[in-house]
Amino acid sequence: MNGTLYEERILSRWNVVIMGIVIIALLVTLVWQLVEGPVGTDPAPNWLLIALIILFVAIGTNFATLTVRVDLHGVTAGYGIIRHNVSWGNIAGCRLDAASAVRYGGWGIRTGWVDGKKRLIYNIIGAPRVVVEKRQGKYDEFAFSTRNPEAVMKAINEGLGKRS
Repeated sequence: MNGTLYEERILSRWNVVIMGIVIIALLVTLVWQLVEGPVGTDPAPNWLLIALIILFVAIGTNFATLTVRVDLHGVTAGYGIIRHNVSWGNIAGCRLDAASAVRYGGWGIRTGWVDGKKRLIYNIIGAPRVVVEKRQGKYDEFAFSTRNPEAVMKAINEGLGKRS
C-alpha cells in the first residue's frame, strides 16, 4: 500500500464548458480581426486577445479537475495547483454537507459562514460535499465535492482511527 486511503479526480464539466465558450469567443474575435481587419472604432489589440486566450486556457486547465485525496498526511482537495490540505492532527471529524451549493454562491473555490463557522469550500456542480471539521486555522471547516461521500468519510474515519 502506498499510503493512499482514497483518491478521486472529478471532471468539472461546467467549468470546462464555460471556459471553452470564452476561449472560442476570443479565438473567433482574434481570427476575425486578423482576416477582416479591426471592427469598429476601438478594437481590442491582437496582443490583448492572445494574452486573454492564454490566461483563460491556463485557468480552464487548472479548474477542469477537482482532486480529492486522503492519505498518510491527511485530507487534500484541490483544483490543479491550488490545493488545501488538512493534516490528521488538525481534523476533529467529518460529515456530509447539508448546505445547498446555492448558499455558497456557485462552484469553484468559495468561503462562507455556515452555522456560525467559517468554511472554505472547493466544489463542483452536481456533486455532494464532505465537511472536514478542523481543530484550528483560518477556517473552522473545509468542505469539498466528491462523487462518493460515504467512501471519503470512511477513509477519513479510518485515518483518524489509526492516529488515536
